Amino acid sequence: MSDTGYLYDQAWEQERERLAGIEALWDAGTQAILSRFVAPGARVLEAGAGGGSVVSWLASQVGDSGHVLAVDIDTRFVEPLASDVVEVRKADLVTGDLPVGEYDVVHSRMVLEHITERAEVLKRLVAALRPGGTLVLEDYDWSTFGFEATDEVPTRVTEAIIALMTAAGFEREYGRRVVTALADAGLTDVVGEGRSLIIDGSHPGFAFFSLSFEQLAPAAIDAGLMNVEDVENLRARMQEGSERVITPTLVAAIGRRP
Repeated sequence: MSDTGYLYDQAWEQERERLAGIEALWDAGTQAILSRFVAPGARVLEAGAGGGSVVSWLASQVGDSGHVLAVDIDTRFVEPLASDVVEVRKADLVTGDLPVGEYDVVHSRMVLEHITERAEVLKRLVAALRPGGTLVLEDYDWSTFGFEATDEVPTRVTEAIIALMTAAGFEREYGRRVVTALADAGLTDVVGEGRSLIIDGSHPGFAFFSLSFEQLAPAAIDAGLMNVEDVENLRARMQEGSERVITPTLVAAIGRRP
């Protein structure tokens, strides 16, 4: 993606584990929402296929008569899912070709928040829908994120990493604007809902936060945004698994193309 705040490297040795943390946190809720709209025989576009868990679930829902197009700028984790039902396409959502007017459902999770040209990408996702088709867009509102700890180390580290991502185009509060964004894009019957969790190291989703920290901390240190002492302090506490995390709110905005 061009001009994107997505700093995570798909080639990083623990990236699939980090993505599995996302899946553990949010897949159940995503499936519950999509199950309202995805039926056997449906054509579905997954924009930003990530680790592929949503793609796999969608394929199970649309069946042999349906079609799932999985699009990502890096498709290494979804290529094994390619089949008669699942088409995997390596493409940039900003500049690559996307189908127009072909899909009953379009879904994207935690993608547009990283893209500077998010308004233009949203228009392209809307255009991919058939008349009457449904767009489900899920993005974070990071304003709700925090550690249960009362000292300042976790806060400093969090703000440093968010600052690093923001400098690259990330929008930390995009989730609170996605409902309005869908309405402004011309969709109808627009609604929204959000979900958040409080977890510690015993939750499989904790890996998303601990591994995101591990991957980006060196770059934040190099940028002068955090110090080594804070990194080592928080790393030790997260490895113990005792730090409780209040997750960002994942907001789902749902709208229908007239």
